[in-house]
Amino acid sequence: MKVLYALLVGINEYKAVAPNLSGCVNDVEAAEAHVRATLAPGVRLEALILRDGEATREAVIAAFRSHLGQAGPDDVALFWFSGHGSDAEAPDWAEGLEASGRVQTLVCADSRSDGVPDLWDKELALLIDELAAGHITVVLDSCHSGGASRILRGREPEARIRTTPRPAESRPPESFLPGTIKRAAAVPPMRHIELAACEALETAEELILDGEWRGVFSWALLEARSQLGSKATYYELLQAIRARLAARQAYQGSSARSHIPEQLDQPFLGGVVVTPESSIWMRYTHDRWAIDAGTVHGLPVEDGLRVGVHDTSGREAEIVEVRPTDSLVEPVGGWEPDRDRQFRVVTTSVPLPRAAVVVAGVDPAEIIELTAAIGRSPHLRVAGPGEPVDLRVTLAADGNLVITDRHAERYAEWAYEGGERITRVVEALRHIAQWMLIWRLENPAPGLTSQVRLEIVDAETDEPLTPGGHGEHVLSYAPGDQDWDPPKIRIRLHNTGAEPLFCVLLNLRPAFAVTSFLFPGDFIGPGVTVYCWYRRTISVRLPKDIPVQPGAFARDRLKLFAAEERFSTKPYLLPVLGRRFTYRKALSFPGLLDRLGGGLHHRDLVDAELGVAYDWTTTEAVIKTVVP
Repeated sequence: MKVLYALLVGINEYKAVAPNLSGCVNDVEAAEAHVRATLAPGVRLEALILRDGEATREAVIAAFRSHLGQAGPDDVALFWFSGHGSDAEAPDWAEGLEASGRVQTLVCADSRSDGVPDLWDKELALLIDELAAGHITVVLDSCHSGGASRILRGREPEARIRTTPRPAESRPPESFLPGTIKRAAAVPPMRHIELAACEALETAEELILDGEWRGVFSWALLEARSQLGSKATYYELLQAIRARLAARQAYQGSSARSHIPEQLDQPFLGGVVVTPESSIWMRYTHDRWAIDAGTVHGLPVEDGLRVGVHDTSGREAEIVEVRPTDSLVEPVGGWEPDRDRQFRVVTTSVPLPRAAVVVAGVDPAEIIELTAAIGRSPHLRVAGPGEPVDLRVTLAADGNLVITDRHAERYAEWAYEGGERITRVVEALRHIAQWMLIWRLENPAPGLTSQVRLEIVDAETDEPLTPGGHGEHVLSYAPGDQDWDPPKIRIRLHNTGAEPLFCVLLNLRPAFAVTSFLFPGDFIGPGVTVYCWYRRTISVRLPKDIPVQPGAFARDRLKLFAAEERFSTKPYLLPVLGRRFTYRKALSFPGLLDRLGGGLHHRDLVDAELGVAYDWTTTEAVIKTVVP
């Protein structure tokens, strides 16, 4: 029997490194639960988790050799590290091996105390070389592409960064594991596949996700694994991870590395884990109704989740407790299911959280009044102390009001004056919050997985364009004879599944508008590829309020919805911030996405009985247009 040996290290609490972290243990426990729940038939899992003080430098090295060292040529070895990372100046014997002139380190629980050093990347490479496993995967959710810590950024106290306040100290040659320097000098090719949270000079974030602190990279990896399917390759997982990071404003360049690039075209862990069962079933067990989907399948631990029988009966059940591999449910609306039957169900109601807002400024009275108005909005809420925020409102000393995201990226600014000034602010925040909800909206447990591919292709060669390090398709203006020429692309959709799917492609534009003109909605047949906007060439231009000059940039976000039935796009469309739409009455196709879309505007419609339940999924892409 093939064995998956997993060593998972999560460190929140450190002996000598400050500050402590919050989500690292959650990361590795979620990873272990996910892997255990998705093992392929005929594969046994041998997992070892080192938490906090258990993960000393000596213990990590010993576990690497004693636990992962058991793996044979037919087995798989997984090393997952979630915690502080750092870097150090490259020593003389490593000269020429690091483009940045620095080496990366993993900070163990007792690192930098009593003379205990970090675990350097060259030592980690030596430990990996000692393994006999036929397939080796290393997941590093920390800063500097392999070690990271979470300190508080001065400008965004709600997001934590996994990097130490100071770099690692230099070390004498004799302090390294025996063989480290000799191995580094030989520069043997890496035998493993590495998934890293960020590049060598970047930082990795942790946020509150699904109700608990998590490393954004670890969370995105497990989410992508749950939704893409068992055949998803490392490369495909990386693209999905980058899209999820961008959706949550975590701009870190996650990467996948292998000495042989073709190895990235194989399934995660060499195929020893499979996708959670795509069909969710509701059964009566142990005096309770339960569904066979839990956090490892992507269900968030939140109130407001419902599932419905996969038919037109309108029968639903509310999820009352989400557990790792299953969830408890209670039938609603007077439905009394036959306890001897099981029912295939799909997600029919997804909780739509209100955007968290914080207000700051120079006038305490105005801050109190504006904060109170925000708290009364059904779409907004006031963020608590230390809580992650979605939007910041600043009443500046010059009399202007500024709205930014948590990274201080400016969204809007105007003079804060007049009798309607508070109403204008709340309306703008509501508009931006709706735009953000549409971008982040996804089915927590889709049965369809990502069967429809969204491809950005070169307008001349028709070849797909590859996203960059942050999961974005970066397109550049080119100097023309008299002016700058915008980049040109085409967009196509490919249904890889066996059933026709109704698809809509939304364009979430920089001025917080949402349009559907690229592909307003149609069924795409199985195996069919269709070009958006009638295969016309699309010029990707900066918004009119951004001058076309070197250094200027803007982002367009594309959101693809694919569903088993036709649905209306009207609830999703938004005008440019500050304007209004004038609608003509249109045909409506009620269904799940209408309920969710209506909830974006009218939260009291989220629980409406629509009498239908069908499956749906989403895919995203980000286009960043720049002027070089």
